[in-house]
Amino acid sequence: MSLASLLTLLVTLLGLFSAASSRSEASTLPPLPPNPPTSVRRHHPSMRPALLASRRERVPPRVEKAPPAAEEAKPAFTRPSFKWALLHNWMYFLALGLAIPVLPRVISAIVNADGSSDVSPASSIVSGDVEALDKLLTFLFVGFLGSLSDVYGRKPLMAYSALGFAITCWLQGCASRRLSLLYVADLVDGMSSCMNNVCQAYVTDASPPDRRAANLGIFQACAPLGLSVAGAFILGFPLSAVIQQKYGYSAPLKAAALVGVLNFLIVVFFTPESLPAAHRVASKVDLATANPLGTLSLLFRRTPLLRAATTAFFLIWFGNACINSIFGNYVNHLFKWGPAESAPLLVLVGLMIAIAPPLLGPRLGLKLSIQVGAVVYGLGLLATAFASSPPSLVYSVLFTSVGCICIPALVAFIANQAQPNERGALLGGLETLQELCLALAHSTYGRVFGYFISDKAPIRLPGAPFILAAVALFAGFGTMTATFSSLPDQASKFL
Repeated sequence: MSLASLLTLLVTLLGLFSAASSRSEASTLPPLPPNPPTSVRRHHPSMRPALLASRRERVPPRVEKAPPAAEEAKPAFTRPSFKWALLHNWMYFLALGLAIPVLPRVISAIVNADGSSDVSPASSIVSGDVEALDKLLTFLFVGFLGSLSDVYGRKPLMAYSALGFAITCWLQGCASRRLSLLYVADLVDGMSSCMNNVCQAYVTDASPPDRRAANLGIFQACAPLGLSVAGAFILGFPLSAVIQQKYGYSAPLKAAALVGVLNFLIVVFFTPESLPAAHRVASKVDLATANPLGTLSLLFRRTPLLRAATTAFFLIWFGNACINSIFGNYVNHLFKWGPAESAPLLVLVGLMIAIAPPLLGPRLGLKLSIQVGAVVYGLGLLATAFASSPPSLVYSVLFTSVGCICIPALVAFIANQAQPNERGALLGGLETLQELCLALAHSTYGRVFGYFISDKAPIRLPGAPFILAAVALFAGFGTMTATFSSLPDQASKFL
């Protein structure tokens, strides 16, 4: 049986469980008593077909125009609150926030021959490769899983993603000296990472047409670089440090697994389905939309403006991935920091990421947010590369976090170029591009960092990955500046 078939079978079973739960709550009609009075027979629902038939025998038939098939009304249902999607996305990233600070130390303890949790050239490379495997599999599977949610509903896929990440964290926490378990864990993670995409679809289902754009705006502000993710990290990072100090490096990973299991149980037993069977248009998976290369073609083959903006996004996202991929190892190498020392700084970064876009974005507008943000981000990364003391590192990282305003601004500029009925597909293609970029970034930065802290390097330069990331940010800035200059009329329509 192929891997895709196994995934489809699992999601089908979850869908049947959700459907069975719904049917158990349905009410039934009271039975008709024997020899009922005429008044009871007239009004009892089971007698209405017979009564209607007798009336049609007495009343001449009236010819009516049949409504068009496209206008046939779907069965009515009560839309669930879109806040269910916010809750599950938040819990997913809370578990991730518990895992991020300690995972590099767990990997180092496994890779290093002496069992030390400090970063080494070898552990840096393994950390990058493990994460690259996760992102590559996410790139390959996220479109397929999103298409499955169109066929089987959102709940089964949300439950599948929550359970998959719970298993991932538990395997990482139990890895001990077994390096193979780390790869198995990220194999599971990459094949189940679809929570953000499916929750976004849940918001679309749960929102009436006149509130859909506003609710998607709230979710998108919460999801990529905003309140939901940043809020989860603000709680998860320091909590991870506290658990680690008391119970060891593997304990936060097991706590993250428990959060994932709780998220799974809430989905299965409490969260209402946003796409009931009667409202599902798709009857089978559309492999054209599930194909990651097919979604990328939407971005790169549409117009020169969209192609240039997508190229700039790839460069900026590649630069953005540097802090995410090696920050823990970087501060461990420079100052011997562990989760307890790095967690407060990560909390400040989360706060800045949550505050900066809504505070500065409306004042600067899309064009300046993209250009100024990319330059500030690049300069901040350069400052981080040459930070020689904890205070200078803190100031440089906080300065860098302000530059993150370029990312939501560029996403909005790209989304504005899509028609309303294709905006979801375009944003899905953008998220697919992100995963491909992250797969390249994690492996690249891990190897560059490992090389420049090893004895093979001509000079010791631990900040080399941040210099490379700054170059990518400046290249993204140059691409967008040239695009605004060469296509001013087209660009002005979407700013």
